[in-house]
Amino acid sequence: MKLTARHKLRLSIILVISYMIAAFVWWAVSLVNYSKTEKDLRLQLYRSDSLHLAGEISHNMFGGKFIGNDSMAFEYRGQTLFVDTQKLKNYLLAKYPPYDITFYPGHSFETIFSVKIKDAVIKNEHKKYERKKDSWIYEGVVMTLIMLVLAMALYLFLDRILRLNAQQNNFLLAITHELKTPVAGSKLAVQTAQRKLSSEQTELGRLLRMADSNVSRLSRIIDNVLMATRVQSSSRMNFIIQDLVLEELIEDTLAELKDSLPDTAVITTQFVPELLIRGDRELLQMALSNLISNAVKYSRPGNEKVHIQTFIHKGRVGMSVSDNGSGIPEKERKNIFKMFYRMGDERTRSSSGTGLGLFLVERLLRQHSAIIYITDNLPNGTTFNLLFKERANV
Repeated sequence: MKLTARHKLRLSIILVISYMIAAFVWWAVSLVNYSKTEKDLRLQLYRSDSLHLAGEISHNMFGGKFIGNDSMAFEYRGQTLFVDTQKLKNYLLAKYPPYDITFYPGHSFETIFSVKIKDAVIKNEHKKYERKKDSWIYEGVVMTLIMLVLAMALYLFLDRILRLNAQQNNFLLAITHELKTPVAGSKLAVQTAQRKLSSEQTELGRLLRMADSNVSRLSRIIDNVLMATRVQSSSRMNFIIQDLVLEELIEDTLAELKDSLPDTAVITTQFVPELLIRGDRELLQMALSNLISNAVKYSRPGNEKVHIQTFIHKGRVGMSVSDNGSGIPEKERKNIFKMFYRMGDERTRSSSGTGLGLFLVERLLRQHSAIIYITDNLPNGTTFNLLFKERANV
């Protein structure tokens, strides 16, 4: 099943949305885990500090700083020591507020006191963790929803453009098909009238030849528009692939163009015989027709000289079309194969055209896995070089 542009857009949006959901879920889960790790580390730090507090309690009990007559007595190594536990607690808890200290009179020294983290401190750490966790989850959900809305808005925008483009393509296909019928009928009527002219009716014959030339030009423009619409709406076209002798293909194309070229045009050829390529004859002839017509159009007016030759380049079949025009500036060469692009100002341009010719040439050659590139035709002019995928067998 061939995917249309709209199907590709939907698939792309689904992949983007899936990626965003996965990314934000991972982001939220990572931050929640980080908050849990942070909470555990803080509690571990409290436990570690409790050892310091226990050491300081022991030190003060032996140091005698808080000894008094009403102090708690305890035995240590056969000696009775007295410690004012209340003063000691007040002193230490001012330095260690997160802890509770409890003394046990009459116990052995090893169990005479205990230190633990206050329940309120532990609960506070858990609350902070829960708040952060909820915050990360809510932020992840909100960001995901925002991105989903943006993705859907982008999808609707692009889908509308694609639908309008499809409607435009359908319109162009329909209108060009409709135009071809009356144009073909008009051309047939003109050619029939030409055949029935008497030899004396020279002026009428000139007018009919002019009409026939204009109808032929209109027919080629319609064919170009129709083909441009097809190559834009389809990544691969239906080909009738066959072996073609490149020399014969060029000569057939020149024979079809003969009546549409100006009388002052001189086309010379130089062929390497029996060079074979594979492709669709009709499509390749259309490409060559546009390329040769373009070379004639942009040659010197009244002295149009075009040279066509075939060659072998690094074992591959190639051909070139050279004109004697003013050439193509380097900065323009990357643009001339774009659809509707024409060099210069449309208001002051003297040559007619639609800007579809070279666009079609490049697209049709690409469909045949061939490439086209531009070089200068010294001393003046431009050379279009075509390189086909086939290897030369001579």
